[in-house]
Amino acid sequence: MKPCDLDTGSARLVRGLKDLHRVWGEASDEWNDSVSEAVFKEHIEPMAPIVKSALDAVGRMRGLLQEAQRDLEG
Repeated sequence: MKPCDLDTGSARLVRGLKDLHRVWGEASDEWNDSVSEAVFKEHIEPMAPIVKSALDAVGRMRGLLQEAQRDLEG
């Protein structure tokens, strides 16, 4: 059975979130008003727990796939 690559997608999610926060930090140097605060609180800030939840799910799925692979090989 060919192993599934869940790590690449997980790494892209983490890198994307880090990039978003970096770029947001750069933009907030110029755009720092009540609208930017609302955008951050409503759209950017909620992403971290969503991404964490997705990464946790990927980790659980990785474990299940590894177990299935071991069962099929054994």
